[in-house]
Amino acid sequence: MTQFSRSGQHRPDGPWTPVDVVRAARTGDQQALDALVADYLPLVYNIVGRALNSPADIDDVVQEIMLQMIRDVRKLQDPEAFRSWLVAIAMRQVRKHWRIRRGEPATAPIEGLEETALLADPGADFVDLTVTELSLSDQRQEVAEATRWLDAGDRQLLSLWWLEAAGQLTRSELAAAMDLPMPQTAVRVQRMKAQLETARAVVRSLKAVPRCPEHDTVLRGWDGRPAGLWRKRIARHVRGCAQCAGLGRQTVPAERLLSGLALTPVPLVLLTLARSGVVGAAAGGAAIGGGGSAAAGRTVARGAGRAARTGSRSAHAWGGGVSLGKAAVLASAASVVLVGGAVACTGGAFGHDAKNAPQAAPSVRAAATAPESAPVAKPPSPSKPAPSAKASAPKPVAPAKAPTVSSAKLPVRAAFYYPWYSENFANGGSKYKPSAGYYSVDDPATVDRQIKDMQYGGLEAGISSWWGAGKREDKRLPLLMSEGAKLGFSWTVYYEEEAYSNPSVATITSDLSYLRKYSDQPTWLHIDGKPVVFVYASGDDGCAMATRWAQANRTEGYYVVLKVFGGYRSCADQPQGWHQYESGLDIQQGYSAVLSPGFWKNDAATPTVPRDLARFRSDATAVATSGAPFQLVVTYNEWGEGTAVESATAWPSSSGHGAYMDILHQVFGAHPG
Repeated sequence: MTQFSRSGQHRPDGPWTPVDVVRAARTGDQQALDALVADYLPLVYNIVGRALNSPADIDDVVQEIMLQMIRDVRKLQDPEAFRSWLVAIAMRQVRKHWRIRRGEPATAPIEGLEETALLADPGADFVDLTVTELSLSDQRQEVAEATRWLDAGDRQLLSLWWLEAAGQLTRSELAAAMDLPMPQTAVRVQRMKAQLETARAVVRSLKAVPRCPEHDTVLRGWDGRPAGLWRKRIARHVRGCAQCAGLGRQTVPAERLLSGLALTPVPLVLLTLARSGVVGAAAGGAAIGGGGSAAAGRTVARGAGRAARTGSRSAHAWGGGVSLGKAAVLASAASVVLVGGAVACTGGAFGHDAKNAPQAAPSVRAAATAPESAPVAKPPSPSKPAPSAKASAPKPVAPAKAPTVSSAKLPVRAAFYYPWYSENFANGGSKYKPSAGYYSVDDPATVDRQIKDMQYGGLEAGISSWWGAGKREDKRLPLLMSEGAKLGFSWTVYYEEEAYSNPSVATITSDLSYLRKYSDQPTWLHIDGKPVVFVYASGDDGCAMATRWAQANRTEGYYVVLKVFGGYRSCADQPQGWHQYESGLDIQQGYSAVLSPGFWKNDAATPTVPRDLARFRSDATAVATSGAPFQLVVTYNEWGEGTAVESATAWPSSSGHGAYMDILHQVFGAHPG
């Protein structure tokens, strides 16, 4: 095949794309494998570094991952999924390493790990490398140092989210690596971010000058090592201390601080094997092929980083049709060159000339002997492959596949949403004014903001008011779905007509069949493999309503969640779920828990249910600890009835999300479902 050019790979009909390189690597092409290692080593190093934080272990785990990549890439069925596949491998190896270090079986669950001090050395860890090599200062340094205080599970998720916030990973790649559906991933990310903000508060209080006088009492017995127990104690003090709590008033959200941040450079120790002559030895070694032991490569990987640091050199080979040593895995000698004492990676510009490639952060660390004033070369980004070029020859068209849907795990936390704006703001449509002004939900930027707002509040789904096919709310559903797909947020609908007209079985069946155009999409909320639909009801509805819906749903297969009425538990025909819609705290044991900030209809002189932030926090805690499968907020943005929790000029906050969303963020983050 055509040789790879370091200034941009080429094939007879044009430049090589990233997918071309993966395809070539699957056939055992040596230079393609080298190129993959050079491009993805920095990404893997950053994931493992933040997940483990211990330099003594990071090098070995990184090498293990790269070995597995080279050994198994030939089994990869979809070359376009290469990066997601590699990131998933990295996370599996990280979890395996945690378990082995704790003396547990490699398949043991990792839940419950708290003490990050088990592996981390605060005196010389990945955080120090990040702060030093990227010259972090002020709040960015605070975020990096706060990661030491996270529990193991949050550290693993943070290692991926950090790269997402920095623009190096997509949310879908993050979800695939965590082996979670997108909605659950969004919730997990929000909970982790809440813990990160708590850890930032801990770091701020410890570094404050002068330090709070009560700290000496709080820290009595602390050995100076970050640990989950001490994080909780210090955080509890910070929340109750006026001096310490005031330190966080000017903080910038972590995702804004990390946006565009470079990858932490790969240390020279991971490249030493490549420069020490091991590549030649590996190339001349005996391949472990066919019936050989693949475990040999894994055995070599463990301890190789330590061997490099002590000057030991070893050569081993990997089989499967390609003779490669572990050193060669990290070597990528054709991709890594030493220039003037600094190390630069030049193999990242697939399909581009190097001089025209977009610049990114250096992917390997400059040698210690390099002068501080010497400029560091900026190669193309190793983590964002260019879009695949179209094939020059026509390919057979594969049959269209039905989209894969993932079921949400209970409990589901969601908010009722109303796509009525800007029309319903007119003519005194609300007693309150949104902080965003009288917005239009036809604007994608508005929908994006609202989705991110709900995710910030720990919500994974929106329940959008729906009045029938072709109606205003129906026409706005495609935009909600498309933006939800981009941001990992789920939608379903609130079937409103039931409360006003008692639709027939045939009408309900027809409506459910129509909704399949949306509900068959992965973005739609699913439980037990079924698309969810919420149904509103009037106060005088009874078991006859439940029977109509049961009959209509026999051929449609929805997860129907009806609104409760008196005696609902005794109905012969039971839906899949029940919920209440109430302007206050309501818990239907075993079915739903709802809360609302208040109720003040736009045409009323006084509020029916006055707003009270302290009550709302108490209600949120009751909902979060209820164990109910549906934990619902009434509402996100029903401005006409004054039940909105969306930010308004009457309850702004420094976070920009408003006082009520801040409470949901704090309470739901403190009480994961």
